[in-house]
Amino acid sequence: MGDTMTQKVITVIGGTGSQGSGLVRAILDDPRGEFRARVVTRNPTSEKALALADAGAAVVQADLDDVASLRAAFEGAHGAFCVTNFWEHFSPDKEMAQAKNLAAAARAAGVSHVIWSTLEDTRRWVPLEDDRMPTLMERFKVPHFDAKGEADAFFVESGVPTTLLVTTFYWDNLLHFGMEPQRGEDGGLVFALPMGEAKLSGIAAVDIGKCAFGIFQGATILSGRPWASQVST
Repeated sequence: MGDTMTQKVITVIGGTGSQGSGLVRAILDDPRGEFRARVVTRNPTSEKALALADAGAAVVQADLDDVASLRAAFEGAHGAFCVTNFWEHFSPDKEMAQAKNLAAAARAAGVSHVIWSTLEDTRRWVPLEDDRMPTLMERFKVPHFDAKGEADAFFVESGVPTTLLVTTFYWDNLLHFGMEPQRGEDGGLVFALPMGEAKLSGIAAVDIGKCAFGIFQGATILSGRPWASQVST
């Protein structure tokens, strides 16, 4: 294990969640001990948070709606993994506001490298006037995609070196998101997606965190120069 005095701190937003916990576990399991995990959660006394603390992670409290708490969570950190959860509130505007807070806090704290867990802005391929898909909330085609994609600009414009980690379909959705196989009339299990001949890429949610760990390990930081790279899982 590395010396705690020389280990680089990685602040992990949503460290008890699907993506963040994968990153935290990868940091804790790394025999080289290059990094230390700082888990950010609204409830540091939750069962998941306490388990990560017992495993060796630091756990701090912060709220994505409170820039000051985020800056404190980022203070002294080398890197930050940033993610938002649309499904907590179903509001793309709130999600973008939270992303803006994360970018501002990372800049204020002087973080050297941010990974922003994002999705494609589908309006790049299906403009609002395109009626192949309905326009929702007057501004979006796929709100939980488009808001994250639009929020990429907050990180790029902040000047903080940022990797835009474009995530993909969770295989976990087949168990936990109402997409599990259903019983057909003959009693057999049927899994159906109306995709024609199109292909669907996917990844286990925990492996997104492991990908982020690899990015932190291999990132080249261009000190004092804004840059952004894009990686897809």
